[in-house]
Amino acid sequence: MTLTTTTNDVDARVKKLLQVRLGLPEEALKGDARLVEDLGMDSLDSVELAIQMEHEFEIAISEDLLTELATVADIVGLIARLREAPAQA
Repeated sequence: MTLTTTTNDVDARVKKLLQVRLGLPEEALKGDARLVEDLGMDSLDSVELAIQMEHEFEIAISEDLLTELATVADIVGLIARLREAPAQA
C-alpha cells in the first residue's frame, strides 16, 4: 500500500466521520475547510470526534495535538503521521 493510497483512505474516513458528526454535506468538507469557522465545530464536537478517530484508526490523540487541528487537512495529516509512527504517539 502506498502512502498516497493510505492518505486517500484516511481522508475519506475522516470526511465520513465529520459528515456524520456535524451533519454536513460531503461538498463542505474540503481539505482547507476550517473546523470552527467553516464547519461550526465546537469544543464538544472536537472531543467527541477525537474519540471516534481514536477508535476508527486505533491511535491516541493527546489534548495538545487536538488543539493544533484547524482544518480538515490537519486532521488527515495528523492521523497519517500517527499511523506511520505509532510508537511516537
